[in-house]
Amino acid sequence: MFAFPPEEWAAFKANIKANADLSAKGRQLSRMFFSMAFEAGLDRQGRVLIPPKLATYAGLGRDVTIAGVDDRLEIWDTEEWNRYVTGADESFADIIEEFAGRDSGV
Repeated sequence: MFAFPPEEWAAFKANIKANADLSAKGRQLSRMFFSMAFEAGLDRQGRVLIPPKLATYAGLGRDVTIAGVDDRLEIWDTEEWNRYVTGADESFADIIEEFAGRDSGV
């Protein structure tokens, strides 16, 4: 699951809207993102309450891990995050090698 600050959400939303009508997959993406999106705030204990339907769809359990990724947060079920990190660790050296060999364009 993604969480965006308002200005990044506006840019992300504009990009989806600009391209959504070009294909069936684009329209499907638009429907999924916009029907599930919600504006969140913190409760008195500093928690974000995720609607049950969305938490179920995202496979979130009681414990979650929040990872900062560039301009957004990713919210993962902690067990799933641990599985992902374990798998990523195994291929991380290959990924670094692949990206290090690319021209950065700078």
